[in-house]
Amino acid sequence: MNTVRKIRVRAPKKVLTSYDWVEKWDNFKATFPHQKAPYSSREWGGPAHSMCSYQGKMKPALAHHLLEVFSKVGDVVVDPFSGCGTIPFEACRMGRQGYGIDISRLGHVLTLGKVGKPKVATLEQFLAELEAFIKIYQLTETDLASASAIKFNSTIPDYFHPDTLREIIAARHFFLSKWNSGPEWALVYASTMHLLHGNRPYALSRNSHPVTPYSPTGPFEYRALMPRLRKKLQRLKVEIDNANRAFGGSVQGDSTAIWPDSIPMADVILTSPPFFDSTRFYMANWMRFWFSGWERNDFDVKPADYVETRQKANLDVYRNFFAAARQRLKDNGLLILHLGDSRKCDMGAELSNRADPWFTIEDCFTENVEHCEMHGIRDKGTVTGHTYLVLRASSNER
Repeated sequence: MNTVRKIRVRAPKKVLTSYDWVEKWDNFKATFPHQKAPYSSREWGGPAHSMCSYQGKMKPALAHHLLEVFSKVGDVVVDPFSGCGTIPFEACRMGRQGYGIDISRLGHVLTLGKVGKPKVATLEQFLAELEAFIKIYQLTETDLASASAIKFNSTIPDYFHPDTLREIIAARHFFLSKWNSGPEWALVYASTMHLLHGNRPYALSRNSHPVTPYSPTGPFEYRALMPRLRKKLQRLKVEIDNANRAFGGSVQGDSTAIWPDSIPMADVILTSPPFFDSTRFYMANWMRFWFSGWERNDFDVKPADYVETRQKANLDVYRNFFAAARQRLKDNGLLILHLGDSRKCDMGAELSNRADPWFTIEDCFTENVEHCEMHGIRDKGTVTGHTYLVLRASSNER
């Protein structure tokens, strides 16, 4: 496997006051355990990691091994760019408390759906209310106009049989009316979003792609939402009923600002910010962004607030992030950043220059990933390497 390792920065080893990670980290860099069986399997990690497809998702196996290196059982692990919740959820599976922050509604829903602790009775009641709402919902002209205005690869109505479209729009109204109402809401919401489009019978759409909705093909066929949703939840039952895992939380917010009080003090912050020259998440996941509340105008306006947009103008946005992260990280705690390395931007070097005075550099290491292929979509932008920037919280800065 074509991998290249290069050490850019290595601060002198210090007396470690908490978790001794150095030996494990050196082993990770020498062996790349996430690339070996069984971890190299696309399905590794179980069905809940695949609760909803998401373009730009970190491989669960990579999250697993980074958590194994840099954290221990019982730690509070925070991912301030949580996306679909891979890192917080894997932390929970490994006996840590996993928390996520994401600026998008979609990221918040997907993260909370994985790390929240649903109650079975409440979940069944929620499903009954959703089913009853769908049965009586009457589609309006405003609904159709709003859905038709979302036109990227095709308009939303072009993906679905009219009866299926009515159920989807009804469900969207139902979920938005219950916004942030608990782990049961998030679990069902996230599971429904996975069903929206794909190329298998589980999907509600005509034939399309399960990660990014390509223009649909094939006949219009009525596909009922509730039976498929219940089957999806049944496949997740092993995680829903898992009494041995830990749980956590999620908030929707801007991680370059002060973090909400519901995010506890972290033992470890482990995250993967948007790569400098990579997929625009709000476009790659556009139908699920719509289902989580965006209207047509939002696609033009809201991305200006996202780090993936802001960093292209000035990487100093990360100075705000470092200041906010330091406020919620314990003294001498670690911040590990999984970054993109491309011909246009060496994020490891750029962010290393912006970490002072909040953090000191422990290591900066790049793994070549030009050989990688994810979900049948090769590469993401011009990224050729994944850089791991390991930072330690300065004890005199908070």
